[in-house]
Amino acid sequence: MFLASSTKTIDSNLSSLAEQIEQQNPGLSVLAARQFRFAIRQTPLEVAISEPRQFNVLEEFILRAGVEFEPAPTLKELADLLGLDEIFVKTAAATLVSLESLEVAENGKIAIAPQGRDFFDKGAVSRSQIQSIYAISDPLNQTLTFKFDALAAEAVNLPDLADLVLLEHKITDLADLSIAEIQPLIQASGLGIHVPENGKIVSNCDVIGDDLDIWQTVSIFVLLDAIENKTTIQVRQGKQILETASNRLNELESQQKLSLNDLCESIPDIAQQESETIPVQKTPKKPSTAQGRKKKEEGKSKKQ
Repeated sequence: MFLASSTKTIDSNLSSLAEQIEQQNPGLSVLAARQFRFAIRQTPLEVAISEPRQFNVLEEFILRAGVEFEPAPTLKELADLLGLDEIFVKTAAATLVSLESLEVAENGKIAIAPQGRDFFDKGAVSRSQIQSIYAISDPLNQTLTFKFDALAAEAVNLPDLADLVLLEHKITDLADLSIAEIQPLIQASGLGIHVPENGKIVSNCDVIGDDLDIWQTVSIFVLLDAIENKTTIQVRQGKQILETASNRLNELESQQKLSLNDLCESIPDIAQQESETIPVQKTPKKPSTAQGRKKKEEGKSKKQ
């Protein structure tokens, strides 16, 4: 038998979940359930992404002419050689110039650019583009992830968890990280902008704005295991249990860096009452061998 919910510190919008937890876990009681807010940090970034671009047939022919023809031909001469309108050759050459693979003189004569020979040998050019993304640092779950879209900042009228426990970000300042340290974090976020096996590389990362705190809501449950007579902290967002956050708060509580009294008010008194109301089934002791024999003999004598 559990204590009535009126004697516990349970937020009204968490009462049904608290009842569900107790129903699904016999011997477990929810002593307290409260909602808090905590701030995650959003940082705007700009990353440079390099990826290979294959040359088309006409671009490859123009580069080959720049490498192998002596003297180097003009764009008009190449157009005549290929039987194409000069505008097609000029357009392809302009693309190669923008890719820093080709140089074209005023008279139309072509020359391979300093990087062009290497690109020609590889059959592709490294193309770079700039992409805006956001770094999201979560001090409670100790994660750093990246997103394309910014999170919306909304007001949350709840007690601040940071008033009760020190919440430190895993990485204090993104600007202190090298590109080699940032690359695997971006890759793990699944944005598809850093895929080394496909030649797609984030080659640079810059912080382009101020950090912004985004409030998140989290539910904290204080649970009593009557069998082990032990209280534990469980952190949830919705119905999802946040294992890392739960483990961290339990560790801080064991180190006396987090007070259950401050967290959920009057926990010791409630825990004492609750442990007294939860029946704990005990396995009955079997009589000793001597006692068993004595009872059997007494039974026989009564029958006689």
